[in-house]
Amino acid sequence: MFNFLKNIFGSKQDRDIKEYSDNVEKINRFFEEYSSLSNDELRAKTLEFRERIKNQLADVDDDIRAMKEKAQQEEDFHKKEDIFNEVDKIIKERDKYLEDALKGILPEAFAVVKETARRFSQNETITVTALDHDRQLAGAGKDFVSIV
Repeated sequence: MFNFLKNIFGSKQDRDIKEYSDNVEKINRFFEEYSSLSNDELRAKTLEFRERIKNQLADVDDDIRAMKEKAQQEEDFHKKEDIFNEVDKIIKERDKYLEDALKGILPEAFAVVKETARRFSQNETITVTALDHDRQLAGAGKDFVSIV
């Protein structure tokens, strides 16, 4: 009986592979594209992703801001509470929009991380400008951090 159902619906592994194969193809396409970017252009991708997410959420964020301002101006406690309950509903809706936006950039973001990791793996050392936190790490005796 189990094999019969497995033949019809496929195994969990088969379903997972089918579900993720589209994303893997997209990731690999972006990975090839991003290999030609400079380090600064690759770094700018993060800012681009943030801006795209911000733009996708702009309308709902404006609604939330307007409702909060309306609540601030309302003097009747019960009406104010109703407005804030509505704000809570809109925020839950915003979370769904955010999830959709993040899923939309997932292949590109993963490709950026993959390309960044590839570049880091090709360097024996990495030189950066040390921040206070970096100095604290080096002072804490971490083997992988040395400040010159």
